[in-house]
Amino acid sequence: MHSDKAKEFMLKVFNKSGISPTSTYLPAAIHPCISEEPRNGIPEAMAEARMVMCGAVSDLLEKTGTHPSEIDIVITNCSIFCPTPSLASMLVNHFKFGRDIQSYHLGGMGCGNGQEEGVCAVGLVRDLLQARPNAKALFVPAEITTYCYYPGTETKYLVANCIFRMGGAAILFSNRTDMRGRAKYQLLHSERVHTGADDAAYACMGWEPDSQGVNGVYLGKDVVVQAGKALTHCLTAVAPKILTWTQYSQAALNALQRSWLGPSTPKYTPDFTKTIVSHFAIHAGGYAVLKGIQKAMRLPASNMLPSFAALRDYGNTSCSTTWYVMAYQEACGGVGRGEVVMQIGMGGGMKAGVNLWRALRVNHCAHPAWRHLMDQPLTEADLPRSIDEERQQESASDTVGVAAAPARAAAMAAAAAAAGATQGAQLKASVAARATIEVYAVQDGVGA
Repeated sequence: MHSDKAKEFMLKVFNKSGISPTSTYLPAAIHPCISEEPRNGIPEAMAEARMVMCGAVSDLLEKTGTHPSEIDIVITNCSIFCPTPSLASMLVNHFKFGRDIQSYHLGGMGCGNGQEEGVCAVGLVRDLLQARPNAKALFVPAEITTYCYYPGTETKYLVANCIFRMGGAAILFSNRTDMRGRAKYQLLHSERVHTGADDAAYACMGWEPDSQGVNGVYLGKDVVVQAGKALTHCLTAVAPKILTWTQYSQAALNALQRSWLGPSTPKYTPDFTKTIVSHFAIHAGGYAVLKGIQKAMRLPASNMLPSFAALRDYGNTSCSTTWYVMAYQEACGGVGRGEVVMQIGMGGGMKAGVNLWRALRVNHCAHPAWRHLMDQPLTEADLPRSIDEERQQESASDTVGVAAAPARAAAMAAAAAAAGATQGAQLKASVAARATIEVYAVQDGVGA
């Protein structure tokens, strides 16, 4: 399918991606161990959507003891695959939701659909619940990788083949007072920034045909830079919500110094580990994305490990990555009552967003997505690529020139290492079990 040159390029990208060669998942239609030739048509994409989205919702309803008739609002997210009827309508049909249900599908926002859009969508959920008392809202983010598969040869489109993997989430929100005792989190604040007015930010990533007319997701060389700029604006806006009084005074002093001494005085950057935030759920878009955010926020490796763990075991699941990260935090160490989780994401456009969640109870559970770790947190030594800069440089010489592709990687070199993640006919059951995530949250109208 791909030329030797394209395979070599994709393998090189994969080896630097921070993704495990044996843990991530691809749908059967584009998996080199199952399909002779990749099939990325609408029927195959719908099959993946039903497996991931319906599977996640089924698990959520069962776990929370919620009957489909109790759902008042349903919102689905998928950036690229937007069929008619919509994916929201697919869920309405599958679960036989009521005729008065409000349904929405959000698309075209890239990885932001679930993080930034987990801000945008959560913001939408918040607004809808404020207008509809005593309601329950279902939020289902997923990116359908079958439809995103790129069979062409141009490098800027091939990168997506290397990092995007199968996954999805289902989250239940409610503003009902009788649900507060059962809820995991309360939404404190939701912040969103859109830098699409800038041409470079708008054009740094997207979905379009290549020079041969083959559709694919393209990632520009400056995508990390543009994401960083958007995130900087977002963090600046959210900072007043999370700073301590000591940090407020430091920021005020810095503002005075800059007014007296001029802009040559460095701007104040808070130590995010000393704010009210206890946990950081950061979009696992790729190794470079996570390293860029770590550098910008000056976070230690321990705060980054949950996101690198999600990248290792699930790859870039686009709009659902931060929900996998939150599930890891619950499964490996737990989130204590009253602790604040900062959910950070960005997506095409360029957009960035932050959600602040307060845990209403101790959340420590063996989540299905992380059951394979048996309640044992990963260490940095378990990662394919080190978070630590010095160790990263030491290991670089060991990875250069390594070309260990599975036997059938010729069908899709982007899945070279992912091919080892499956065991024949067990693929479908394994994916269905591990690609499902549930976070049960309450929304009570608090927040901007």
